[in-house]
Amino acid sequence: MGYCSHMRVVGYVRELPGHQQADTAFAQSERIRRWVRDTGNELIATCEDRFASAPNERPGYRAMIEIVRTGTVDAVVVASLQALGSDKVLQEIIFGDIRSAGPAVISTDVTDHEILLEQGDDPVRMVVRDVVARVLEYEAAYGLSSAPTETTEQVISLTQEEHGDPGDAADVVVELIAPTG
Repeated sequence: MGYCSHMRVVGYVRELPGHQQADTAFAQSERIRRWVRDTGNELIATCEDRFASAPNERPGYRAMIEIVRTGTVDAVVVASLQALGSDKVLQEIIFGDIRSAGPAVISTDVTDHEILLEQGDDPVRMVVRDVVARVLEYEAAYGLSSAPTETTEQVISLTQEEHGDPGDAADVVVELIAPTG
């Protein structure tokens, strides 16, 4: 799957409890970093959630969405679509949210590429895509906004307050990466 070179990307990692060793946050981060290096793109941040399943338990995801909504990234990169959600409905809602802000969604797992190209005939995905598209049309038509309510700095600050001393074990990590040039 080819992508234009030198995109600014944000990585998203989510480690679930009880998953096999290959799905650790570290392993996912490394696959994202390897993809970025191999494709010549720029990783500006990696947002991470550990052991969070429900969307309201994912401050790393919230931070990633805040970064996406700033308009400074071209894509969100995940090691696998499972990082976004474990079911098709949630994945499609998240794709719609990210894509409505402009960035593409990219998976380093080639088995996800057909889904991301919106190909295939999966009826669940087709229905959810249609519903998400209609919700976005409705919001645009009536001036409704799903704009962020907090800045990225506020989200990062909030997660630090929730988890105390940076030396303590944390459920979320947001790693901002300085530009290289």
